[in-house]
Amino acid sequence: MRLVKICLLCSLLIATTGCWDQNFLSQTSLAFSVGFDSTDDPDTLEVTSIIRALKPSGGGMVEPYNTRYQVTGKSPLILREKMNQITPGEFSINKLANVLIGEDLAKKEIYPLLDVLYRDAKSNVNAKVILTKGKSKKVLEPEYLKGTLISKATRDLLSSAEDHSLIPKQSLATIMPAMFDPGQDFVLPYVEQIEGKLIKVSGVALMDNLIYSGNKLIGEDSTLYLLMVGKEGTYAQFTINDPTIKKGIDQKISFFVRKNRHKIKVKIIDSKPVYTVSLKLKVSVSEYTKGLITRFEKKRLERHMSEDMTKQAQKVTNLLVKSNCDALGLGRKLMIKDPNLFNEYKKHGKLDLKRVEIHPTVKVEIVNNGILD
Repeated sequence: MRLVKICLLCSLLIATTGCWDQNFLSQTSLAFSVGFDSTDDPDTLEVTSIIRALKPSGGGMVEPYNTRYQVTGKSPLILREKMNQITPGEFSINKLANVLIGEDLAKKEIYPLLDVLYRDAKSNVNAKVILTKGKSKKVLEPEYLKGTLISKATRDLLSSAEDHSLIPKQSLATIMPAMFDPGQDFVLPYVEQIEGKLIKVSGVALMDNLIYSGNKLIGEDSTLYLLMVGKEGTYAQFTINDPTIKKGIDQKISFFVRKNRHKIKVKIIDSKPVYTVSLKLKVSVSEYTKGLITRFEKKRLERHMSEDMTKQAQKVTNLLVKSNCDALGLGRKLMIKDPNLFNEYKKHGKLDLKRVEIHPTVKVEIVNNGILD
C-alpha cells in the first residue's frame, strides 16, 4: 500500500513540474519602447524599436544598453515580423514600457496601431501610449537622457507629470474601454523634443473618437481639465496675475490645490442639454510677494481667483468643443438621463458638442497662506 502511495505521488509530481511555455531572456530581444510614424507613402508605416540588451562591464558585472532598429511595412503585424528578421532572438514586447505615435500618423485612426498589442497575451498592457510632436523616432533618437536610458527616462517623465497633474494616469489597458465608448473620448500625453534633445511633457492631446483632433491642452489648461474630471495627481499648482499691480514679479499669485470638489450635471431646458461643470477648490497660497494677506485681501483674492479660473475653465471647454473631444464624458451623462435625447444630439456615434451648452464655474477658497498665516 505504501508503495502504491509513493508511485501515485511521483506521478503527480511529474505531471506538475516544468513549464510548457518558456521564454529565455538570452533568446529574446526585449523592446522597451516602440514608435510609429507615417512615411511619404500613405499606405506604409515606419516603426522604431528600442531594444534593451546587456554587456560586460568588468568584474563579472553587466550593464544595460540600448540598440535602435527601424523597419517599414504595411501593417503593425508585418512590422513586427520584419523586426524578428533583424533582431537577435525573438522580438518581444513583454516588457514594453512606451508606445509613441507621431502626430501626423495620429490624425488617422490609432487603434489599428494598438490592436496587435491588445491581442497578444504576452503584451504589457501597462505600457504608456504617447503622442509626440513631429516624428516619434526623434524622441527615441538619444540612447540616454541625462544618464538614464531613454525608455526609462521617458517613463519617469510621465510618472512625474502624472504626479503634478499635467497628464492623467492611464495605460494601454485603461484607454481601451474609452476607445469604443460612445459616451466619452480620451486624451493622450503630448510629448515633444526640445533644445539639447531633452524631452518635455507639455500636456494632453485631444482625441476625436480614435483620431487626433490637432488640438491640445498645454500646461495649466491640462491641469484644470484633470481637476474638472477628478483625475488630478498629488500636486496641482496655478499662477495668475493680480489686477491691482500693473507689472513686475509682484503681479503673480501662485497657489496649489489642497482639495477639489468637482461635479458635472446636465439639465434639459427647452429640449436642449445644458451642462454645468463646477469646481470648488480649497487652495494654499505658495507665492504672494506683497506679504501678509489680511482678511479683506483674502476675500478680494478669492473673488479674483474664482473669476480668473472660471475664464480659464471656459477656455478649456471651448477648445474641447472646437476639437469635438468629449473628454468630460458629457455624452455618458445624457445617455443615462435621457437615451432618446442623446440619440437626437448624436453625430458620428457620439454627442455633438457644438449643439449643447456648457457652463463651467470655479470657486476658490484660500485655506492656508503658508508660514505667514
